[in-house]
Amino acid sequence: MPSIEFIARAIIRRGDEVLLAHRVGESNTFLPGGHVEPGEYAEEALHRELSEELGVNSVIGEFVGVLEHKFTDREGRRYEEVNLIFKASVTGDEVSSVEGHLEFIWANPEEFKARNLLPSSLHGLLEKWFETG
Repeated sequence: MPSIEFIARAIIRRGDEVLLAHRVGESNTFLPGGHVEPGEYAEEALHRELSEELGVNSVIGEFVGVLEHKFTDREGRRYEEVNLIFKASVTGDEVSSVEGHLEFIWANPEEFKARNLLPSSLHGLLEKWFETG
């Protein structure tokens, strides 16, 4: 039985694009962020993860929603995630990874499917957010 992992993720927008993360060697993308550690609030975890991954200061904005995600990796391990999604902004116009296993790309909503953005239920949430701002 897989344990449930709590993940804080950021919607970082630049015009009509959203910042996506990509693990080197993998075919999918996801929103930047990471695990909420024991005793940590989700906003604190997200601020820490963005600093670790991008080396930037961030401002965590409003809570957007929760998405569950269940998947099995290549080795057959099952995972269950509860993704806590927040709007966020970062300092500076350019972002780049400070961790060798991650890359970051800007993508518009029309590219989400081609970039294999996971969880797939995120597409609708992001499209709605683009419409309402």
